[in-house]
Amino acid sequence: MPEDDPRKRSRRDPEPEIAAAEGLFHEDPVVKSRRAAPKPAVAPGSETKEVFELVEGPSANDPPTARPTAPVPSASSKDATRQPRAGKTVQGPDQSQLDPSVLVQEVWSRNAEWGPTLMVLGGWGTFIVLFVYFGPLSEYIWWSLLTLILGAMVAVVLSYPIWITLERPVRVTPEQAVRDYYGSLSHHFPHFRRMWLLLSSTGRVSTAYGSLEGFKAYWRQRLRQLREGHAGSLTPLAFEVADFRADKSAGQIRIDAEFALKVWVRGKRGLGAIQVIPLKIALVRGPDKMWYLEDGTLPSKE
Repeated sequence: MPEDDPRKRSRRDPEPEIAAAEGLFHEDPVVKSRRAAPKPAVAPGSETKEVFELVEGPSANDPPTARPTAPVPSASSKDATRQPRAGKTVQGPDQSQLDPSVLVQEVWSRNAEWGPTLMVLGGWGTFIVLFVYFGPLSEYIWWSLLTLILGAMVAVVLSYPIWITLERPVRVTPEQAVRDYYGSLSHHFPHFRRMWLLLSSTGRVSTAYGSLEGFKAYWRQRLRQLREGHAGSLTPLAFEVADFRADKSAGQIRIDAEFALKVWVRGKRGLGAIQVIPLKIALVRGPDKMWYLEDGTLPSKE
């Protein structure tokens, strides 16, 4: 046989078969998965190797493809989400939906409070002047002077509602509004008009009254019931607001308040309160930034 016979060569000096060129660049999948060696760097200028690298699947060092997940909120978004929970939950209607001009259609003012009294005084003064000047006793100076003095005394009595309300009802807080409201009852002749002006639109309508005249009649009857067995019809009662509790009114338009109303007989406080009435009412802020009561009644003691 010739010396270069392939059969002889395979018997005494076997040589491995020449594999395809791409086998040099592919790794065994089993070996590749077991080791965590970094991917061999690609020599610059080796264009053929880069072609085969692009054909390869993801290597062991490449991160696995992650499934789409919901975005994780950042720290600022978490703080924004937690911020409403940190504040106090506002009960009742949505504060943003409340309109002060609708809640309180008529706000308190000096003209509204003193207007009717000033008209009465003006009419009375005009009558006295005309009577003295054109009256049958106008020729007698002493009678005219006496008429003017008596007329002035009557004017002082007629101006009683003004004397007891010289202090303005500043109701920056709900507690001040409640104290001013019931404080108007602590007189010989309670100032019902001021009380009426310190009520919201809702507070001026109830089963007990629906107008200012009905409101006055209700409170006259209620005061008689409170005096019964404790004081005479002309003895004034004193009203004291105690244990007032309510949410913070800053930035609020409507809040709920709880308190106890103590009723005393003037001049007999040493005997104790004749009644202690627990109350729970709502108050609203008007267009003038002051507080108004949404309930002007006084429940009977059970």
